[in-house]
Amino acid sequence: MVPMLHLKLAAAIALICSLALPASADRLFAKPSNAPVNIYADQMSYNIKTGISEYIGNVRVTQEKIELTGDKVVANTNENSLKTIKVTGAPAIYRQQAEDGSFINAKSEVMEYLADENMLVLTINARLEQAGHVVESQRIVYDTVKEVVIAGDKQPGKRVNITITPDNVKKTD
Repeated sequence: MVPMLHLKLAAAIALICSLALPASADRLFAKPSNAPVNIYADQMSYNIKTGISEYIGNVRVTQEKIELTGDKVVANTNENSLKTIKVTGAPAIYRQQAEDGSFINAKSEVMEYLADENMLVLTINARLEQAGHVVESQRIVYDTVKEVVIAGDKQPGKRVNITITPDNVKKTD
């Protein structure tokens, strides 16, 4: 049963990793990969009855040019399908090398993928960088179907910071 869970979690992580937030969707959306997903952690537990698996302590998930790190990863499956996956850390970090060699970087204290809603949510000190462009907010939400990014929330004093770097300025990683 545990190997089946690893396949489900690997698919979930691959899905999250392929859902990097767009500045240009054709560069960001990697085709689904058949490459192995490697998960490293200090501990792992799986509850067969609830479908919840936890990876705790220096968690690192890799697949090809994608890396996801955090203190804890929790995956919730139900009837053989992914419901949610949550990565927490100080911070949780997502990094993907795009086809042109540049990097897509995201970090926040919490990253959560809600499968039923097709949403990737970055909360608490969220930051997204790609091609020299940066979005910072306490909350960044990405609708993976509509390909829409929404940053910020309605609380007073919570601002969104966006930096757009002109194409003629050299970008470094």
